[in-house]
Amino acid sequence: MKRVLAVLLIAALATLSLGIDQAVSASQSGDQKKVEKQRADVMKALRGMQSGTTAAVELKDGTKFDVVIQEITADDVTVLRQVGDKVTSHAIPIADMARIKKKSLDKMGLTSKILIGTAVTLGVLFVAALAACSVSPANAPAVRSAP
Repeated sequence: MKRVLAVLLIAALATLSLGIDQAVSASQSGDQKKVEKQRADVMKALRGMQSGTTAAVELKDGTKFDVVIQEITADDVTVLRQVGDKVTSHAIPIADMARIKKKSLDKMGLTSKILIGTAVTLGVLFVAALAACSVSPANAPAVRSAP
């Protein structure tokens, strides 16, 4: 038992004297700086984009895909993405993005252009239908005429 305690005490003193904890702290701050730089690069690229912009996204896990941006907020980006034959809308956290780059529509395939255009058109029609329903006569208050 005394040997185990002596070995642990010597290991602790050696660790403190060599500054191993400072090296770990330095590597963590380096990783934090890298993450902050990556986020700043993504935010800089997003400043040049707006709703309807076509972009190529690369996530931190290496996944790459093309999207059409719907909305940009401080923490995430809502996009339209083609998955198989369907176009889906979902939010991608900025922290998960490794890169985002504006993409030219000239380089996209015809099917992608048609599906993305259809999705955007359906979205606009849906919003217009909601606006029309909210002001329809069925929802208007009844007005009584004086006898």
